[in-house]
Amino acid sequence: MVVRSEAGPTDSTRQGRRLPPGMGQVLLALLAGGIVFGGMRLTWPSGPFPRFERHVLQTSDMVLALVVAVGTFMVAWSFSQGARREDPVSVRHRWRLFLGLWALFALPLLLWWVGEWPGHLHSDARQSLLISSLLRVEPWLSTLWSIWVQGIHRATGQFPFLSLFCVVGLAALLADFFSLLLHLGLSRRLGGVFIALVATSIPVAVLVTNLSHDALNALLRLGIALILLRVLSRKVLTGQSGVTPVTLPSLALLTGVATLLRGDSLVLFLYVPAVLLLSRQVRIGAAVVLLLVPVAINQVFRRVIEPRLILNGPELAERYAVSLLLNPLGFMVVNKYVTATPEEDQATIEAVVTYSCLRDRYILEESPCYWSDLRAPITPEKIVRLRALVLRMARDNPALMLSNRLITFAGTLGLSPRASFPVMDFRETVRPEDLYSPNGAELLRRYGLEHSKAPQALARVTHWLRDASLPYEHGRWLYFPWNGLPALLLTLWLVSRWRTLPVSAMVAGAILAPAGLVFIAAPASHPSYVTDLWVFGYLAVPLAWFEARVLRAKAASRASAAGEGGSAGAVDVAPAHLSHHG
Repeated sequence: MVVRSEAGPTDSTRQGRRLPPGMGQVLLALLAGGIVFGGMRLTWPSGPFPRFERHVLQTSDMVLALVVAVGTFMVAWSFSQGARREDPVSVRHRWRLFLGLWALFALPLLLWWVGEWPGHLHSDARQSLLISSLLRVEPWLSTLWSIWVQGIHRATGQFPFLSLFCVVGLAALLADFFSLLLHLGLSRRLGGVFIALVATSIPVAVLVTNLSHDALNALLRLGIALILLRVLSRKVLTGQSGVTPVTLPSLALLTGVATLLRGDSLVLFLYVPAVLLLSRQVRIGAAVVLLLVPVAINQVFRRVIEPRLILNGPELAERYAVSLLLNPLGFMVVNKYVTATPEEDQATIEAVVTYSCLRDRYILEESPCYWSDLRAPITPEKIVRLRALVLRMARDNPALMLSNRLITFAGTLGLSPRASFPVMDFRETVRPEDLYSPNGAELLRRYGLEHSKAPQALARVTHWLRDASLPYEHGRWLYFPWNGLPALLLTLWLVSRWRTLPVSAMVAGAILAPAGLVFIAAPASHPSYVTDLWVFGYLAVPLAWFEARVLRAKAASRASAAGEGGSAGAVDVAPAHLSHHG
């Protein structure tokens, strides 16, 4: 048989013209981001704009375009380059199950979102709406959150679409988790029980439909935990590194963005690289890069982007620092802390906040004096002295400080009738003018955000479920729906089993580590601070069962096959053999 001489050059030419792996997904992502960026320009109000307003519009357009571009790339990668047949955790092997579970989780959450329309507009949410309407951003609730609000509000014309994004995102994360475990061998009966529990959870539905940056931050932290689960499971199942070309960039980006939304995510700077290093997924150099990239993202945003958007940024940043100190400070003052210099302490406090307010109006789990009795200007020097005073109080009165932290954190778990649940209970029984300030009521009316516009047949059901679940309305026997203690205990238990359940322990640690910072520094008792912990409580038991019954068996089977293969090396496990339902 004669081979034509033209075939070689032709094949070579075709190979030379082929795009590098992943380049097609990059081009598609750039196209999607470019379309969004160009389309957002059409949503600009008629100008001209002052410099700061123009920067806000441009930055929010860019952030929304980047989110669309990254999302497009990840979806395209998952179903192309990331859908290798030999990858046991690829969504390619379970996409039907994933879509079915996504619809199952999204349906009840969407019903809650519609029934509770337009969401519970507490002071923070109304402030975000007001700032967005003025084409401004502010660091309260984080500057990145203000930018995100600005972009979503202009793109959709509907402020409540902020929580709709979280509803769709949480449904996708839950579907990815349960479809992965069920595909690889999780008991269908056990999986079905916990799928039903999380789909019918009142706290999860209320927290994820909350118009706050806390819900978005929880999605990012749950996303980090699920990426770690994929990486660690892939290594157990294949015996090779579980890191793919998109793993480290994804972790770096999610970690950096999470720290811009909430300060308690800062612990993930260290935790994520440490987990990958200790599990021998990466070398020290890669771990250092994974540490430095989120830090760089944070610093570039703080030092380059933020100053272009905020007129009085330093003053507002110092005010936020005060909010972290007032809760323990007020607790110390009310409970007559021990000190050798009471007059000096009072003078230090008076320079920042009215001492009599802390003494007479302090409320457990909250800091009301922040809103009415701060003494401007709040300078860095005042904050340094006040922080030193609080640290000295904690050193000299450790029992009081521990009591304050325990009481405040218990409220985030729903264990206090004074906890700040993310609802305005019985809002339907009063007029908006009685519920909000005149300016607040007018703002909501201007944007058509009256709760009476929700479908009433559905709204009556969600309102009843919401109000009946609140512990401070109907007595202690109804504490169970808003009891986050089981979630905390299960997460602590998984972390404590790091020797026997290492995968579960490291995944749980990604949720527990930020919760530890909430315990140390939370300024109030908002369950939304630990939304990711509330959700993870429903994932802990299936995760532990999966590792104990499935991953161990797969690892043992792979090791046995490798031993029998001798010098032939490890034997690849076909994806079809990875589905076992005990």
